[in-house]
Amino acid sequence: MLRIRTLSLGAALLGLGALPAAAADYSYDSPAATAFAAPVGFTWTGPYLGAIVGYTWSTFQASSGLLGGRSIDAEGGKVGGYAGYNYELGNNVVLGGEMDLNWDDVKGNTRSFGSVDQTWDSTIRARAGYSFGRVMAYGTGGAAVSGARIDSGDFSSSATHIGWTLGAGAEAAVTDHVTARVEYQYADYGSQLYRTGVGTASDVGFTTGSIRAGLGYKF
Repeated sequence: MLRIRTLSLGAALLGLGALPAAAADYSYDSPAATAFAAPVGFTWTGPYLGAIVGYTWSTFQASSGLLGGRSIDAEGGKVGGYAGYNYELGNNVVLGGEMDLNWDDVKGNTRSFGSVDQTWDSTIRARAGYSFGRVMAYGTGGAAVSGARIDSGDFSSSATHIGWTLGAGAEAAVTDHVTARVEYQYADYGSQLYRTGVGTASDVGFTTGSIRAGLGYKF
């Protein structure tokens, strides 16, 4: 009888010893444990698109013809949209590409020059940034194209300018998908030939400085 009791007690102790291991196995495979796993951190990697509002200051300069040596300043607002892709390399470095298209209302006029009007612009640029988590500082640069019109009295002439742009800005992730940004861009659009009178024309180029704010959605 004593031997039977001893064997029963030993079996009970072995069973109790197995409970923690069984509990550990159960918790490891438990869906509840998976549900409470740490969330994945935010990343800038992915495509995005957004809307732009901004303000531009322009300087038009004539280098030849009847208007040679004359200049005129212009300013006004802009609205547009942008789209691009970011890739987070690691070590807080973010690289990407972006393009935008904007409708401009940038105007200026003088008696001697006439009136000028920058009507639209578009850029395609590379971006390089440094991430501080949900905030990123970046530089950007690439090709720029813009449409302009000059009215020199009895003659009105339009042209498309091709040039380059450089800028810098900061962008913040408001949520995992919504971002907000502010940036400055300088652009040099080079010269194009504008008709200014009967049998006369002038080479006119212009540069711009723009402050732009954007609200985007990251997919």
